[in-house]
Amino acid sequence: MNYLFSKTIGVAATFAALAVTTAAIPAFAVTSPDFPVTGFATQNGGTTGGKGKSEVTVDNVTDLKAYAKAGNKIIYVKPGTYMGPIEVGSNVTIYGYQGAIIAQPTTGSAMKLSGSSNVIIRNLKFKGIGAHDDDDEDCLQVNHESKNVWIDHVDIYDGHDGNLDITNASDYVTISWTKFSYTSASTGHQFSNLIGNSKTKTSDRGHLNVTIHHSWWADGVKERMPRVRFGKVHVANNLFDSKDASHCVRAAVEANIRIEKNVFIGVQKALDLYTSDGAITAAQMISNYEENVKKQQAGTGTAFTPPYSMSLTDVSTQAKAYALRDSIKLYAGATLPDPGKSQTVTPASSSSEVQSSSSVAVSSSSVAKSSSSVAQSSSSQAVSSSSQGEVVSGTATLTKHGSGSAKQQVKQGESIEEFYFTVAGATGATVTGLPDGVVGTMKGTDFYIYGTVAQNAAVGAYNFTITTTGATTNATKSGTITVVGANGEVAASSSSETAPESSSSKDSEPAEESSSSAAESSSSEYGTMTLNVATLAPRLNVSVDGRVLFVQGATQTAYLLDAQGRLITKVQSLGGESSITVPRAGMYLLRVGNEVRRVTVR
Repeated sequence: MNYLFSKTIGVAATFAALAVTTAAIPAFAVTSPDFPVTGFATQNGGTTGGKGKSEVTVDNVTDLKAYAKAGNKIIYVKPGTYMGPIEVGSNVTIYGYQGAIIAQPTTGSAMKLSGSSNVIIRNLKFKGIGAHDDDDEDCLQVNHESKNVWIDHVDIYDGHDGNLDITNASDYVTISWTKFSYTSASTGHQFSNLIGNSKTKTSDRGHLNVTIHHSWWADGVKERMPRVRFGKVHVANNLFDSKDASHCVRAAVEANIRIEKNVFIGVQKALDLYTSDGAITAAQMISNYEENVKKQQAGTGTAFTPPYSMSLTDVSTQAKAYALRDSIKLYAGATLPDPGKSQTVTPASSSSEVQSSSSVAVSSSSVAKSSSSVAQSSSSQAVSSSSQGEVVSGTATLTKHGSGSAKQQVKQGESIEEFYFTVAGATGATVTGLPDGVVGTMKGTDFYIYGTVAQNAAVGAYNFTITTTGATTNATKSGTITVVGANGEVAASSSSETAPESSSSKDSEPAEESSSSAAESSSSEYGTMTLNVATLAPRLNVSVDGRVLFVQGATQTAYLLDAQGRLITKVQSLGGESSITVPRAGMYLLRVGNEVRRVTVR
């Protein structure tokens, strides 16, 4: 069943004022559209946070703690690291600039909601101290009958006990566009999310109504994605691809879980039914996509029907599933725009009438003020949008770590041996030329290369290049991942046609370079589409005429996706010119082979 977003026109309106650009999409430092709240947080009167309250911008942990606990406020958090615990009151929105990090102390939580109501938390990173097998608190807690909570576009990793738990009769919670992971700082108990923390908490019955959508359980997570007791939980349009997972969703006593249109890639088990503590109400698997899942598990029972409307992306084919996967990897985490200089961004609103991103994606050139209460300078942690042009003075470096080699061979459908580079003197990094299924992701100050090679990936050598971003002098590192067939067959030749994306970084312009030369848009009231062309791949040219996008020189199928990764159309290209009709003004993703490009139109 397909649930429709209420007022979906508002989502399209988000993009209406953007000029057309195309640019290489980095592993982070992108700006996500401002999608409206949906799911259980829209029930029980809705969730508006600090809407209508006064606004304040904080740059030190003392002020953040005071304003957050008092509530009744919209709080903007400047770049920097803020040591928890941060206690959150009611009727409050906490919205971070890119580069704002809430750190978990040695004991306790990074941020805690206890009996809070009407809370919105967006665009923040939560950095745990590392998961270990001892009894402590979660990185982010929603506890003690907290109600109407929207957690959106956050990145939570290395929580001491868990990353994010929802417990003790808390209710009407939506988690959206959130990334969960663990790094080498975690040595055990890498169990990400609990909804209901005890088989004896019968007081949870009738509560723990939770929606989790468009979120990503990435590498390092082993279990609890989530584990549910007593709750009524809608797990929809999420990505599960942690190579460390023993199982993903676990249903326990009286859990009622609707597991719908998710993407499971390279995990041991998508669903685990745990009946030792009592009967499960339902754990229904509905139209999910599973690839290279080692142990199959059918669902049980018929889950609840959501009381809200919600649009879900179809994942019935690999192309559609990969489109959703790419969108989640692009936008999950702290990828929303910074507040504007006049603070006109509207994170507190639950309305679908969202402001255009063009009015808020301003430069975040100001840095957090030095303060004894700020635990760490933001200079090495800040995540800057490539469209903002933030530059770190100096020469960047990339230092390799990890057991995996930068030159390795892997079979189709199998995982590469992970490795990473520490990024210094830069705001981030991008990568080009990886085989389908292998990605690069920033975790703290480290850029990880990991993933499972797609089963249909072309056999051959993929020459990848990692390039830092935001430094006066950027650094590059290269390597080769050679894909062989599942039966050991190798490519007949190593011609460039095997992996055209694996050429030098000159073939893929960084976003800050392409955005600086963006073509001016028409002054017409109705808007004429204009296009700033960046090289998408060798010999690939893009042009636009009205609402028709022309792609020349593509030797693989071109896919046009909307901003949420839903497939709009695909065109088979044979090296000549192909045309794609764009349905309306807005933001799109153009995917050709292994390359994904962002196209925003006016």
